[in-house]
Amino acid sequence: MIQCIAIEDEPLALSQIESYIKKTPFLELVDSFDNALEALEFLDSQPIDLIFTDINMPDLNGMEFVKSLRNPPKVIFTTAYEEYAIEGFKVDALDYLLKPIGYPDFLKSANKAKTWFDSQQVKPIETTSNDDFLFIKSEYKVIRVNFADIKYIEGMREYVRIHLTHGKPLMSLMSMKKI
Repeated sequence: MIQCIAIEDEPLALSQIESYIKKTPFLELVDSFDNALEALEFLDSQPIDLIFTDINMPDLNGMEFVKSLRNPPKVIFTTAYEEYAIEGFKVDALDYLLKPIGYPDFLKSANKAKTWFDSQQVKPIETTSNDDFLFIKSEYKVIRVNFADIKYIEGMREYVRIHLTHGKPLMSLMSMKKI
């Protein structure tokens, strides 16, 4: 399940995005906000996988909001303004939906997000003869790590950093529970 939030200052548009998220089986709407400042507070205490956000909002626009996040989740912009598209992709947005948004376009964008999240999952590799090591995905490579070489493992929200007896630490997108 991809946990997400929606940020939109127009009540009808927010309601539409919420309903689209709720009817998409692999998305879970954790919360929704009518301004980016409330969402900013929420994200300080709650990790989220994906944000659907408008760009043109009062106080703090969606683009400034995403740029202000230290460790931003993935983002899909939902806006009526196509002129922000290039800037949107510069902040590593997964997609850019132009209003009015129909469910087929929304679903296509959500599937793009699902494909991205699925590609980030570490798939365990079965071993039969040896279980004194593990494989992790780090820096676009699958790396074998011997248990004897691990000093300690540091949890960092949805990432772990594995400190080794020699060499630089390895960072991987996985939870402490999964490792």
